[in-house]
Amino acid sequence: MLNRRHIVSVGAACAMALGVIGGSQAYAGDQTGALQQEINEVLANTQGGVQISPNEIAWDNGNVIMSFPEPGETDAPASSPAAAKLEAKVSAPAGASSADIAEAADAIVADSATDDAADEGSGDDPSGIVSGAGSDSSCPTVVFGNDWYCFYQYTNYGGRRLSFSAAYSTANAIMFDSYDFENRTSSWSNKGGKTIYVAGRTVANNNYSCNHWVNGKSGLLWKEGDHSHSPSLGSLDNQADCFWTS
Repeated sequence: MLNRRHIVSVGAACAMALGVIGGSQAYAGDQTGALQQEINEVLANTQGGVQISPNEIAWDNGNVIMSFPEPGETDAPASSPAAAKLEAKVSAPAGASSADIAEAADAIVADSATDDAADEGSGDDPSGIVSGAGSDSSCPTVVFGNDWYCFYQYTNYGGRRLSFSAAYSTANAIMFDSYDFENRTSSWSNKGGKTIYVAGRTVANNNYSCNHWVNGKSGLLWKEGDHSHSPSLGSLDNQADCFWTS
């Protein structure tokens, strides 16, 4: 059984300062220590983030969640109950009841406790890396069918985990620097049916060059097929600047 810490209720002043996501108040705990300093740096370097647990930040009402390894660990743990609640809520179809969402949140926590990496398909990785080593079971999945996709800081799904659920067009590509994750991706997992396109800028400091052809060059680095994963990127390590989906 997973050892999970619950969200700590915050006072009115703190709630107003940090905001409310998905009906859950922002986490307020010990603001010291190396882990908290990492989280504080990410919050300072990004916009709209809210700390929801001792080791998680959420953006965009829970559509984006970053999880940090806990002290003494090398991998980020599976979703906390706070994150699972948000994951279930943003994935729920219109008309889903609160009971359905609560059941889905429980399922996320339960599914995350199981190492299901061996059941995932092989990655569609142009670098030629054979996918499947290590465990990507920490990347959340839900019963509603809107499974998530994750980017990891280190190889073999280690370090910070940045998880997304929504679809993004080429014109609306997500820049990793919006989450302090620019040039940090070393492995990935795509738990759902979307195809993910990951790219790098072809012109320094030019975001347009990341998701558009510029001077006859495309920044596309790799494509993630549905239900695929890769524990290592080889020569493409730490080059990702943006991504979009189809």
